[in-house]
Amino acid sequence: MRVLYAALMKRSYPEEQLRKMKKRRRLHALKLAVLGTFTLFTGSLLLYHFYDSLFIGLNILFILIIAFFIISILAFVLMFHYLKQSKKEAQLKSGVEGERLFKKYLEKIEGYKFYSLPLPHGGDIDALLVNKSGVFAFEVKNYSGIIKCVGDNWQRTKVGKGGGHYQGHVGNPSEEARRHARDLQNYLRARGIQVDVTPVVVITHTQARIDGSQCSVRVIKPQDAKTLVSSNEILTEWELKQIAKEIKRLANQLA
Repeated sequence: MRVLYAALMKRSYPEEQLRKMKKRRRLHALKLAVLGTFTLFTGSLLLYHFYDSLFIGLNILFILIIAFFIISILAFVLMFHYLKQSKKEAQLKSGVEGERLFKKYLEKIEGYKFYSLPLPHGGDIDALLVNKSGVFAFEVKNYSGIIKCVGDNWQRTKVGKGGGHYQGHVGNPSEEARRHARDLQNYLRARGIQVDVTPVVVITHTQARIDGSQCSVRVIKPQDAKTLVSSNEILTEWELKQIAKEIKRLANQLA
């Protein structure tokens, strides 16, 4: 049964989104490369055949050849633009890498695991663990730098190559984690499963320094997950199967 759940949740939504984004970007680059090559070849061919009789000025042939060369240049410039990943793609890639790293640690823990689990009221849980210690909803962030959280107030200080410090974007992962956990908890309770869903924020970047002792939710590094869920057993095997069954049904409904 657990092998089946693992197979169903093998690829996360961000991974699929990143794959489609890369494919779309590379397809645009390929189309532009073909256009640039075609217009360059056509312009060169026309120039070669009509070189001796070509009159430089406002005539159709000259303007047509110039137009082909201009289109070719623009196509190649745009092609190189699409060969580079956008800021949005880079951010998504960073998030996917963080989730993959955390997944390696989570897969070593006994229980049912779900990744990019869609929620009834929008959004998704990056990683969800259902084991005998409870139900844990993980919000995964691949932030570098010095991360500090007090209540729901987050600060991120990044260190530049020259040693300078500057503020980086961080958002509010704790509020996001609580909202997602509450959404899933309400869904389960509406179906007769009275279980608490514990929100946890995971900072995966190896260079991150975390100060989350005063945060409204638990903030951990990936390697701390095993210790977090190694408390007393509060769920039976039968309860685990019922919870996993309902979560699987939710995933199928919103897929």
